[in-house]
Amino acid sequence: MRKVLDPLTGNWRSIANIGTNMASYDAAVLNGKLLVNESWLWPFYVSLRGQVYDPRTDNWENMAVGLREGWTSSSVIVYGHLFVVSELERMKLKVYDTETDSWDAIDGPPLPEQICKPFAVNACNCHIYVVGRNLHVAVGHISRLLSDKNSDEKWSFSVRWHVIDAPENLSDLTPLSSQPVKLNLCFVVGEYVAELLVESEFAAFGFGEVLLIGNAEGD
Repeated sequence: MRKVLDPLTGNWRSIANIGTNMASYDAAVLNGKLLVNESWLWPFYVSLRGQVYDPRTDNWENMAVGLREGWTSSSVIVYGHLFVVSELERMKLKVYDTETDSWDAIDGPPLPEQICKPFAVNACNCHIYVVGRNLHVAVGHISRLLSDKNSDEKWSFSVRWHVIDAPENLSDLTPLSSQPVKLNLCFVVGEYVAELLVESEFAAFGFGEVLLIGNAEGD
């Protein structure tokens, strides 16, 4: 059963069933629709599945082929566009083009080599935060510009990365999830919660340092 929460009333209501089962998945909200894509698993024994939910009609539909096949890892929404941070070594960020149902690699360097999988990925404003093994954090500042004033106003994007090294006592830890909270970035590491203090747009990046490690239960 699938349910949705109305934040105004605090009530849950049932919605249409997705009609398929996914062992693991990634999800994003783009243009008012919920995108749910099955995560890539190696080896690729079966074709990946993807579904799109439209809350206005309460219907699920099959995901566009290009969107589904190019969605190869964790995703974030920046500037109203879907970006994917690939877990493949030294791959660049890529962004989805809804008009052509295709993906484009964006300008700038790939994810810094200090950031090793597994990742926890999130975004806030124009920044992408990638927390890797040993809790090193890469902060990507996304810039956008019009590629051609005479075109149909298709945006192009670039990224600049900055790495925040975690304290040595956090080695051998891996993140499970991350979530921006106000100006800080919180992420879950097993039974612990870590908080990344984000300085106020320091050096135009919004990076800081790992500030606090505490037990998830509040100890």
